[in-house]
Amino acid sequence: MASPAQKRANVVVSRLIPPVLLGAVIYASYAVTKPLCIDYLIHPLPSYNRGPRVGAGAAIIAIYYVLLIPMVISYLQLYYQVLWNPGYLPLGEQRVADDEKAMQSKRRHGKKRTRGPDPEKTNQADADVERDSNSTAVGTAVQSDFGLESFYTKDVFVCQTDGRPLWCTTCCQYKTDRAHHCREVGRCVQKMDHYCPWVGGVVSETSFKFFIQFVAYTCIFCTFALIVSAYFTAEIRRQVRLPRTTMSTRRLLVINLSTRPEESGLFGLFTAGMTLSSVQMGIFNITTIENLNRRTAVWTLAIRVPEYLLDRLWAAESPWAPTFRMVSYPLQSPSSPTQPQTTNPSSGERHVFAILHTLPGENPFDLGSPLKNLQQVMGYTVFDWLLPIKHSPCADHSSMESHFALGPVVARLRQEAGLAPPPENGAAVPRSPHSGQSHQEKSPSEQ
Repeated sequence: MASPAQKRANVVVSRLIPPVLLGAVIYASYAVTKPLCIDYLIHPLPSYNRGPRVGAGAAIIAIYYVLLIPMVISYLQLYYQVLWNPGYLPLGEQRVADDEKAMQSKRRHGKKRTRGPDPEKTNQADADVERDSNSTAVGTAVQSDFGLESFYTKDVFVCQTDGRPLWCTTCCQYKTDRAHHCREVGRCVQKMDHYCPWVGGVVSETSFKFFIQFVAYTCIFCTFALIVSAYFTAEIRRQVRLPRTTMSTRRLLVINLSTRPEESGLFGLFTAGMTLSSVQMGIFNITTIENLNRRTAVWTLAIRVPEYLLDRLWAAESPWAPTFRMVSYPLQSPSSPTQPQTTNPSSGERHVFAILHTLPGENPFDLGSPLKNLQQVMGYTVFDWLLPIKHSPCADHSSMESHFALGPVVARLRQEAGLAPPPENGAAVPRSPHSGQSHQEKSPSEQ
């Protein structure tokens, strides 16, 4: 478990790495442009005693900067999203109030009299950030009903065993689907992938697309730089017949280029691995965190019971007996804190959900096609895949069906629970009034 001092150190290091990368790019651009292309190929210095190779020098400069520009732009877009649009979930009211009290206490008593945090309590809070409602902990926030409307107005959401959304005891807030609490920044992040010091923060749904583009463009850029620097370094070292007066100039060029193959090769291998890993995550429609237990994870989902089934459910002497637990929203005071409401709401609008579980290893967000899964991250057109401009389609949560597009696993769960008509049944079944359009479709007004 990382201590607060280690967390602060990680944040400081992540802020220092981007300037270091910028310096490395500037040095590489100088080494390729001035000593190699200009002083050695296009306008060779007299000490080299050889003719100009303008075509080779111009081609290297052109290709180098054509590859450099998309790499830099994608990194700047990634860096901007990580710093100013990281995808943090808002803090709960209790967390905000506690932070204000702590700040006022610190100002009132001063730093000298302020005690440091209790290590036992700190570790306990870190271990309890994604606790189920059936478990308890001393000093943790009590789950409230505030913010539940954004969940039960959708047709499907990830829930706990009692039907409530996942709760973060550190942020004192319900977590949206696939959100995760990042201990480095102390916030819940929407579809968090990982904390990356190379980009200075958290890679999430708002920045994962640009992260893939950056590592892919960097891999191509480093491969080209490796080939060029290795070839001309070897060529210069073979020139053993140069006069003694040219040795200093030759050595200067060798020094400028000799570090490029190792540097380019190292970054090329690193970014190639990151590219393959990130694309694999996109193909399976999972995050790096979700991949840790991808083969054993069991998702608990709250799936809306259609209106036409509710009439059968509440009817007297109904022959239909559901085989699943249910929860009704807005929540009413249950008889037991651990028992969800399963009775007919007395009045008002009904939002009744079945609490269903996937099989181990099933991913409800897998759309059943590697291309469709990648499109949720990269976009639907070639320009979306190549240009670091638009956000990922998965970052759009306007659909009333769910926070993210759902795949065949959810359709199967609905079928097995009797919440959807059989595939061979051609009869029209009334849809839930809250069922929005799918994440891949647009309304006629938007077309």
